[in-house]
Amino acid sequence: MTSFKLDPKIRAKLTQKSNVMGSLALAKDWSLIVFAFGLSFLWPNPLSFVVSMILLAGAQVGLSILMHDASHRALFSKEKTNDFVGEYLCALPTFNSLAGYRAYHMTHHRLAGTKDDPDLHMTQQYPVSKASLRRKIVRDLSGLTGIKSLIGLLGMKCGYWKYALNGLTERVSYQKPQTWRNYAKYFYFNHGFISIAWQIIIWAVLYSLGNGWLFLLWVGAYLIPFPLFLRVRQIADHAVVEDMLSTNPLLHARSSKANWLEKLLIAPHHEHYHLEHHFLATAPSWNLPKLHAILVKEGVIPPTNQASGIIDVLKRATQMP
Repeated sequence: MTSFKLDPKIRAKLTQKSNVMGSLALAKDWSLIVFAFGLSFLWPNPLSFVVSMILLAGAQVGLSILMHDASHRALFSKEKTNDFVGEYLCALPTFNSLAGYRAYHMTHHRLAGTKDDPDLHMTQQYPVSKASLRRKIVRDLSGLTGIKSLIGLLGMKCGYWKYALNGLTERVSYQKPQTWRNYAKYFYFNHGFISIAWQIIIWAVLYSLGNGWLFLLWVGAYLIPFPLFLRVRQIADHAVVEDMLSTNPLLHARSSKANWLEKLLIAPHHEHYHLEHHFLATAPSWNLPKLHAILVKEGVIPPTNQASGIIDVLKRATQMP
């Protein structure tokens, strides 16, 4: 059975928002940031630096997921609070944009399972060879993917490129030629200077504690493990599924199990239940495990769209036909 409708009462419960849960989710990610910096602050050595960068990248993924939840207006009950937190405390610290992401991501949901899905470009190539995946991982670990992503996000905030997160860039078309003053205005109105202010704040706090150089860990995390974690997340969510070109969310997305480390770094806030998210996009992340239990009980998730974890997903993604 690949079609299923929730009871309206159950649906209402699953889509109920909670300010307490939203606050705890936000506190979790920012606490992880504090812990990661504290680790290298108290025990400065090469190993702690690497661990801190990995943890910081996990927190950056977490903030991105909360921005995603806010784009669905599922993070807080009041829209103003939802959008303020989603923009200023989740999106801007990583140079993203809630408004830009919302417009782009709603297009993804509306066109998921069709050739017009803007995210299809990132997953339709799979499965690939192991050598191909290794090249992608090496590119991520070299920092090239992160640098390209940062340049892209800055260009979007300037109004130079249209907002997109699929690696494809398209110039914004204007009736009149734009000057650097125009682009600076767009950067201002798109909160680009607030994103820069966030970087200064993080550096200033660390500097006031006598360790301003620890800010390099935040930058390193953003440029190296963060893009890698996002790539793995994209593969897990939509690659090598039952039917990538079906509009049925039970067929074009995946539901994965995740151990504690995967939940910390790659699948925070129950992101591994991505099929469940597409099935009921307005459900807050903390209700996805409940929805997962319902779908499993009904037996509507195809085996192809279930995975035991990230390793299982990557094995499938590298099995060339």
